[in-house]
Amino acid sequence: MRDARFCTITSQNSSSLEPGHARVKFLRLLLIVTSAACLVQYWHQHQSANASASVKAIADENGFIHMPPVEGQYPDTVYVVAARYCPLQAVQRAARLAQDLSDKGIPVVRATSVRFAPVGLVALDDSAVNRVNGIMSARLPIVFVHGKAKAAATPEEVEAEFRSSVRQ
Repeated sequence: MRDARFCTITSQNSSSLEPGHARVKFLRLLLIVTSAACLVQYWHQHQSANASASVKAIADENGFIHMPPVEGQYPDTVYVVAARYCPLQAVQRAARLAQDLSDKGIPVVRATSVRFAPVGLVALDDSAVNRVNGIMSARLPIVFVHGKAKAAATPEEVEAEFRSSVRQ
C-alpha cells in the first residue's frame, strides 16, 4: 500500500512539473530562434545598405553605374529586366516602364534575364562583380542603358540617361 501511494504521489508531482519545465524549454528555444532570425535580418539589411551605398557612390548624375557588357544587348536599346518568377508588382513595374519608354520613342526590350560578357578573354574583376551584385540584388526592374545600369529607375531617369549617353 505504501509503495502504491508513493508512486502515485511521485507520479502526480512529476507530471505537474513537466508542463512547466517544457514551457521553459520551449520559451528558451523560441528566444534563441527569434534572436537568430533578428541577427540574420540585421545582417541582410546591413549588407544591402552597404551595397546600395557603394553603388550610389559611383553612380552618375542619373543614378546609373558602369556595368560589364550584357551579352546580346543592342547598343542603342534600353533593356528592362525583371525575372520571370519575380513578384507581380515587379513584373507590372517593368511592363509599365517598358511601355512608357516605348511611348517616348526609346527603343526598349523587356527581358527576364541577362548574362554578362567578359571583356575580351579577361574574366570580370572583383569591382565589376560587386557592381553586378549590388545592382542585381536591388529592387526590380533593373534597367540597362549604354553600358550602365540602375535598379528601380523612373521613366524620366532612363530617358535622361538614354539621351545624355547618345550625345556622348
